[in-house]
Amino acid sequence: MSNVGLRIYLEFNRPPRALVEGFAGIPVANIADNMNRMSCMDARIRPINETALLGPAFTVRSRPGDNLMLNKALDLAQPGDIVVVDVQGDLTHSVMGELMALWGRKRGIGGFIIDGAIRDVGALKTMDIPIYAAGVTPAGPYKDGPGEINVPVVCGGVAVHPGDILVGDEDGVVVINPFDAEGLLEKSRATLRKEDAILNDIDNMTWDRTWIERILKERGVAVLQENRSFSRADIYEPVTVVLEGRASTQPATAINISNGGIILQVEQPLENDQLIRLTLPRKLGNVEIKAKVIWQQGNNYGCKFVDMSSDVQAILDSVAYYCRKN
Repeated sequence: MSNVGLRIYLEFNRPPRALVEGFAGIPVANIADNMNRMSCMDARIRPINETALLGPAFTVRSRPGDNLMLNKALDLAQPGDIVVVDVQGDLTHSVMGELMALWGRKRGIGGFIIDGAIRDVGALKTMDIPIYAAGVTPAGPYKDGPGEINVPVVCGGVAVHPGDILVGDEDGVVVINPFDAEGLLEKSRATLRKEDAILNDIDNMTWDRTWIERILKERGVAVLQENRSFSRADIYEPVTVVLEGRASTQPATAINISNGGIILQVEQPLENDQLIRLTLPRKLGNVEIKAKVIWQQGNNYGCKFVDMSSDVQAILDSVAYYCRKN
């Protein structure tokens, strides 16, 4: 009877070596693009050195902070295998350091991916064996178990099965089901050729960018000349409001102003889209200006300035900037 949580599976199907090696030199990003951006380990899993990673997965699952099964995996993995360690992302204890990495390298192990912490980073950075990890801590591991070898694991948020093809570079790691590998390899090579052509187009300033306008048009994107980089300042100043087409005035308080509009606090309600004329006091430029009510919240009304001359615009630019600074 198997002991759940303390099991070691010695056999699994490794993909053909030629199929694995076909992915050598293909950027991980190109492979991921041809997998619809799926099966990429998340950004926590980062390379410790600059050695590229490629090989079949040899999986280890352990309790957080324990490396008993990882130590056993170092003696079981075959040359070229990538040891993938799932310790549930725990960063409180490192599960591998210089000595274990050196032993793995001597045995021909193809690399390590650890969803957890490591240590001895200074030494690991100089090694010619690829190592990826989620973090670093000097705190050492426990060696008690439990754990399992060559079972499905989760690493960097992605399921990894024994024998999956792993490709890693400076961008991160992608996980490939061997049954998908042949078609994916063909597509990835085609993408690489396409990008080489684009690089040539960039060099010659002939890169076709018309697709951007096509998508913007399909999405109904509005391209506006209006300047939205408004300086805005909170204020509390009295202003006079005149409703368009009427002679009567009503008092209001300006509580916020920018070079594009003003927020008024009034006692008598205004209507959306209503045009008003404002007389601003000396502190706010001593100008008269037309505005349109565009929103209302309680007694507060947001108004957009309209039909401004360049002189008035310049005054409001200065007013908003000065009020914001002071």
